[in-house]
Amino acid sequence: MRDALWRDRTLVKAWTVRGTLHLHPAAELPLWYAARNAIDTGDREGLPPWRDPAGVVHPALSPDEVDAVAAAVRAALDGRCLLREELVEEVAGQTGPAARQRLRSGFAFFLSDVCQGPPQGNKVRFARPDQWIEGWQEIDSDEALREVCRSYLHTYGPARPNEFREWFGSATFKTADARTLFESLGDLEEVDVEGHHACVAAGDTHFPGPVASVRLLPEYDAYIMGFRERGYLVPAEARAQVAAHGRGKYEGPAGVRFLLIDGIASGLWERKKKAKQVELRVTPMRPLHKGERTALADEAERIGAFLGLEPVLTVE
Repeated sequence: MRDALWRDRTLVKAWTVRGTLHLHPAAELPLWYAARNAIDTGDREGLPPWRDPAGVVHPALSPDEVDAVAAAVRAALDGRCLLREELVEEVAGQTGPAARQRLRSGFAFFLSDVCQGPPQGNKVRFARPDQWIEGWQEIDSDEALREVCRSYLHTYGPARPNEFREWFGSATFKTADARTLFESLGDLEEVDVEGHHACVAAGDTHFPGPVASVRLLPEYDAYIMGFRERGYLVPAEARAQVAAHGRGKYEGPAGVRFLLIDGIASGLWERKKKAKQVELRVTPMRPLHKGERTALADEAERIGAFLGLEPVLTVE
């Protein structure tokens, strides 16, 4: 993966869906950035005051100030990659100190048009995607948004407009905007799944039958983030486990690692690297039968192989 990211540049890390960091095929990044641009109108209204995690309130920035900072970010990264600290000082030198702390914060302020370049040790460096990715092409933003919506429906559908809005994420992209987007696709059909009315692309109505499976999902897994009907995905017993978890208390289901049985959250798990081993501690919300325990052991082996470590599985 490191070679694909930094040598071959066929993969790229960038802030796309919900403005958060994602891994994408590099050739697809123009599509995702164009789609974000179709809904991100907040910068045109400036940025409101912001309270950072330490409780410090940073002043609002006007639209002109936001534009100036964004232009300075692009100029600073022209032909080179910079550490966050280096980028902050370059931009502050051009625009003044108003945005310094927002840029330093670790949040994605002013980073919607950049991607990650090769790190320096354990520090992130930033790059301009139009220079980092070979063959970069600008894409019509409205058409890009429609294409992303079609992909979402194929992957996570049936779905409703508001579910796409929550998944893609933007404070300025309202439910009415999502409905208009669905209507603009023109080739949708409504289906009924156990009384739940939602949309799929026309003809995309073949759904595979249920398959027994046991999976250990990481936090922020695409399956959890994409499926917005959490009442089905995370039953009451699992929600109680989430609420008692340190990260789950503040981040909800997205912030914990789920034991998934037949597609449903059925417990939590943790991992810890120890020398050449990875310890996997699983806390199911109910006793596992023999077949599930066997499948869980296989899943532990799969994770160990991926990490290049010997798995040590404990079921509590």
